[in-house]
Amino acid sequence: MIKRKITDKEKEMVNGGITVEETKEPVVPVGDKYMLTIKEASNYFSIGEKKLRRLAEEHTGDFAVINGNRYLIIRTKFEQFLLETSTI
Repeated sequence: MIKRKITDKEKEMVNGGITVEETKEPVVPVGDKYMLTIKEASNYFSIGEKKLRRLAEEHTGDFAVINGNRYLIIRTKFEQFLLETSTI
């Protein structure tokens, strides 16, 4: 088997001519997202994942929704919830 060096152009090519850059999904900053996963919300609000999951279970319909088996936090409503509460 003959080995040859792969060019940069060949490294970028994927799926018959579509470059890697074209196949990547856009990256949206967490601060611009409407809904956050538990992990994203945990990092954004500096609250533990376990505590956020418990809050989401207790407040489904207020600031949390269920998508399949995953809780999603509505960022703006959760921010309002945090402003109105003194302890979590």
